Amino acid sequence: MPKSNRNHPNALKHGAFAKTAILPGEDPQEFEELHSGVIEEWKPVGPTEEDAVLSIAKGVWRKRRAQRFLDAEIEICRFNPQHPLYDEAHKVRKFLSIMETVQLTEGAPELFEVFFETMARAFLSSSIADYLQKTCPRQNFVSTSAWLRALCNEVNSVILPASAAFGEPSAKVLLGRSARLLTPDAFKDELAVDERIDAMIDRAVKRLVQTKAMKQMLIPPNLRGERSRMAVATTGSSK
Repeated sequence: MPKSNRNHPNALKHGAFAKTAILPGEDPQEFEELHSGVIEEWKPVGPTEEDAVLSIAKGVWRKRRAQRFLDAEIEICRFNPQHPLYDEAHKVRKFLSIMETVQLTEGAPELFEVFFETMARAFLSSSIADYLQKTCPRQNFVSTSAWLRALCNEVNSVILPASAAFGEPSAKVLLGRSARLLTPDAFKDELAVDERIDAMIDRAVKRLVQTKAMKQMLIPPNLRGERSRMAVATTGSSK
């Protein structure tokens, strides 16, 4: 279901994408929703306040981006047989998830059939890939859908239980493996990045609060109540 911004101010009106780099693989709509939420929280008035709000949104976005990069690096390590975090059962479950999704997507089973061998070699060990091709040869099934169901059943009933038979690593073992990735130096770097981004967000918040306070001070006392009522009315009509 597509996301909706009905309850948020439209961030596009504030020029977010003219000043924000959205990397390949990132969701522009996700950033727009984040920016819209910050706009709704702070209700900026004028380009100076809008710029400060955009800086806050960009800071939060960068923190999310750093976490996604770390997640991606961990995932790469779990797929690398040469790395201590390598997890064959995890790869098998990913491959099973892909096959289950393919079954529910129109036209996908036929495309999956074309690339099956390449994908199987990428996600599975050679022994498991060979086993599946020998146990469930495509020519033995009338349809691609029937073949996919057989593959999923074989992975669920035979391959995954066989992997579990060797036992799941304990939490202590997994933490020890993770320490090979998140070394003290890497941890310090991650903490330093978080601190720099938090400092940037704090400066933007301070700038925004000071700007709002300064504007309020410049309004003659007899007009402050009227200006506040007008701002509330304008914000309400924009939703």
